[in-house]
Amino acid sequence: MYRKFGKLNDAWKAFDEIPDRDSLLYDSLILGFGFSGFHEEVLVALERMQRSGFSPSHASLAQALLACGELGCLDKGILIHDFIVQKGFDSVLPVANSLMSMYINLGRIELASLVFYNMLSRDLVSWNSMLMGYARGMNWAKVFDVYASMQVENIVPNHVTFLGLLMACGQALHFSLGQSIHGHLIRLGILGDLRVGTSLVDMYCKCGKVDYAHAIFEEELHCRSLVSWNSLIAGYSQNGYDYEAVLLFHRMLMDSCLKPDLVTITNLIPSFASLMDLGMTQSIHGFIIKSGIEVCMDVVLGTAMIDAYCKSLDIGASFLIFSSMKKTNTATWNALMSGYILNGFAYKCMNLFVEMLYKNVVLDAVTLMTLLQSCGELRSKNIGKLVHGFCKKSGFDLHLMVSNAMIDMYMLCKSAESSELLFNSMPSKNLVTWNTMLSGFIKNGLPLGALSIFHEMQLEDLHKPDAVTVLSVIHALSALSFHGDIIHGYVLKLGFILDTSVVNSLLDAYSKCGSINKAQLLFDQMTFIRDQSSWNVIISGCGMNGLGDKACSFFTQMEKEGHRPNPITFISLLSSCSHSGMVSEGCAYFDLMIMKYGMRPSLEHYTCMIDMFGRAGRLEEAFRLIDRMPKDLVCSGVWGALLHACKLHMNLELGELVGKKLLTLEPDNCGYYATVANVLASGGKWEEASRVRNIFDIGSMMKKAGQSVVMA
Repeated sequence: MYRKFGKLNDAWKAFDEIPDRDSLLYDSLILGFGFSGFHEEVLVALERMQRSGFSPSHASLAQALLACGELGCLDKGILIHDFIVQKGFDSVLPVANSLMSMYINLGRIELASLVFYNMLSRDLVSWNSMLMGYARGMNWAKVFDVYASMQVENIVPNHVTFLGLLMACGQALHFSLGQSIHGHLIRLGILGDLRVGTSLVDMYCKCGKVDYAHAIFEEELHCRSLVSWNSLIAGYSQNGYDYEAVLLFHRMLMDSCLKPDLVTITNLIPSFASLMDLGMTQSIHGFIIKSGIEVCMDVVLGTAMIDAYCKSLDIGASFLIFSSMKKTNTATWNALMSGYILNGFAYKCMNLFVEMLYKNVVLDAVTLMTLLQSCGELRSKNIGKLVHGFCKKSGFDLHLMVSNAMIDMYMLCKSAESSELLFNSMPSKNLVTWNTMLSGFIKNGLPLGALSIFHEMQLEDLHKPDAVTVLSVIHALSALSFHGDIIHGYVLKLGFILDTSVVNSLLDAYSKCGSINKAQLLFDQMTFIRDQSSWNVIISGCGMNGLGDKACSFFTQMEKEGHRPNPITFISLLSSCSHSGMVSEGCAYFDLMIMKYGMRPSLEHYTCMIDMFGRAGRLEEAFRLIDRMPKDLVCSGVWGALLHACKLHMNLELGELVGKKLLTLEPDNCGYYATVANVLASGGKWEEASRVRNIFDIGSMMKKAGQSVVMA
């Protein structure tokens, strides 16, 4: 009774008061302590029992082995194992199974396997223990071997067997075997088991087959647990179905009485981050607070929220969470560093890195990669070289991902020769290395260098080109004015004619070399692989070739087929109308973008409209449009475009007015002074033109003082 209610001292006192203690009494005490979870007392009782000259029962030995496994007592477990062998109890099946279980719990799978293979007889518990042991040790090949042996020996599996198997299939991305096990589950009638059904959902998600997971969730899991919901939410999130993950979360809140836990939230936040919607990020943050979960107390959750706010472009909120966290890890610091780059504050990464060093935060490869990325964004080769030196000193230069980041940094800093030196000195390379060199040469305007590297890659023949490789090759060939047919041949030869991003690039290449009919033919063949970018490219291509009517026709077709245009679509469309002199159509599309699709015009949209009005000589309308623009979008660029149009169409009166506005906005831009002076001179206002030129001449001599980094 005392041991049942957890009163240990009273249990021992009552036990010690019994004068004639026997083995049954000791067994009873040991089993009682074991069932109550008092593992230390189990081992104490076993020791006293043996000292008293009594031999423990099989059940007591099994409890003692369980206690050793739970307490991490390997040495004591081995002593008990020796005792079992001496007494010949190792041939007793429950004892042997307990031995295996103990070694598995202690992480000694090799000792468990010795016990298993020395057993004279085995039952389903033995097989399941071994299979689950290998699964816990992430030795997926051994899991499949055990299952194969079970089939050879005609051992009928149960739900425990399948839990281990499905875990292994998911982690090893073994989709075909997972499907076979699914069929086996149906034949055995075990699919209705909630844990098995949930594991099946998880396996399909990990194999990237979210549609299969969704079908199991809807059709088989009629009674769902929180783990079931979490598995599918995680599957959607990890496979890029971010919107679906959010919808499923809302459905969970509406359709079930289950309360989301920390796992739910942690799985969900990456989807909110990927959607890059500040309002949605704030809503999940508010939900977390209302649920009583403290973001600052959990490192994983806090880090995920920092990442979400960074991607939603609210770096201030990210920093507030970072500052409030009670505990951080390397991933937390890395998330904030990446956020600074994403939000245009790359210069703050170095400060954060110095703080990491000062606070003895453990650095990893991601830290150095992010730091190198910030140097590239700032085009700061000198600081990049310092980071390169730090990487060599700390041994991170041997990390392939860090070396790849160095190559990219030097390319961004317009130092292709440094990238090439580093590339040639690398002992090993992966496909990312080659792709970084290829894209780097393209960014530096060196298409021949890109093709040379691609040729070298083909000669080495160790890495098969992917879509990124082919895109770089297409850009290189286009830059060298190769005809679209030649590029098309390369795409066919490399086997990427069904890759949407590659074919989109090929469309663009045809458009740029004037073969718009071939671009249209290729587009018509893309029926099953078209995406939104495909429509944008063909519309833009028609525009750059002066075929505004065709661009409009493609847009109409796009709407009919149910594709929603995005802001880039309208930039392409407005540009097409501008180049084709289709002013009324351009105005209609501009209104359509706002009224039907609810888009707020960006600076690029307004610039297209002003260019369109300017080309058509409708300068007053362009002026009125700029006057109606949101103040945060008005910049010297739009006034500059209108000024050039005024000069082109000899509208000197308006040009003078625009020039004054322009010089008020950018009084230090010498180029604008020259343009304004030319406009005035064209109208015969020689004195005013001379005065403006004099201001320009004085300004060109009086350069603004520079500022030292040390002074800043």
